[in-house]
Amino acid sequence: MPESAIPPPPKHGGSGGFVAAAIVMLLLMGGLIWWKMKDSDAPKPAEPPVASAPPAPTLEAPVPPPPPVEVPDAGQQTVTKKVSGKWTGGTCGGECDGQATGQLKAALQGKAGASRRCYERALLQNSTLQGKMVLGVRVGSDGRVCSASVTQNGLGDPGLANCVVGIFRSASLPPPQGGCVDTAVPMNFVPKTN
Repeated sequence: MPESAIPPPPKHGGSGGFVAAAIVMLLLMGGLIWWKMKDSDAPKPAEPPVASAPPAPTLEAPVPPPPPVEVPDAGQQTVTKKVSGKWTGGTCGGECDGQATGQLKAALQGKAGASRRCYERALLQNSTLQGKMVLGVRVGSDGRVCSASVTQNGLGDPGLANCVVGIFRSASLPPPQGGCVDTAVPMNFVPKTN
């Protein structure tokens, strides 16, 4: 066979496009990596502060006053002294040996009268509500109420009792004579008749 009949071997020069594509891909990947690294070095915006709930306040219940030595009639105001035990703190410390003055008794009666609005609100929920309530109130030598709590509740309405106690606890009264004093404040709640 003549030599011219043998086809020449194929040229392998067609790989230049493949190499160019590979270089472009490597450059793109390198650019992407550089962009990501550059972005991570940039300062990040500050996250908004997380608001935490304030700690729940702890409520300490006041020490209830002792029960009165005798339970008075609902229409009278009497003053009784604590029979045993000690009270501590401020103007209400130790044994209460003071005497309730006429002004203090009148102020306590006034607070009992102001408690009527608590009763009127309670009547809106229960129109048959009526009965006697006695509060034990300790008044410090400076006239501030050191403690007030229900010692007898013939009405059985805790909302009414809390409202009445709140009126007495926030009171500023005429000071007793000779130191702090423990008092019993009787109240008789009956609907008004028109």
